[in-house]
Amino acid sequence: MHRELLSQSPLLILPIVAMFVFIAVFIAVLVRTMSKRASDYDAIAGSPLCESMPEPLSQETHHE
Repeated sequence: MHRELLSQSPLLILPIVAMFVFIAVFIAVLVRTMSKRASDYDAIAGSPLCESMPEPLSQETHHE
């Protein structure tokens, strides 16, 4: 009885649609990432180590 009810449910299409949306977005991000050359990332590669970036707030100026 449960199998018949579940097999006839129109809501079963939603997980399948969600899976295809996920795969499409994943492939789009993958293609966009892989299509850039390594030289495109050189400008931002050292940004976490750059000293010209503003310092984070210290503990004494942080309001809790």
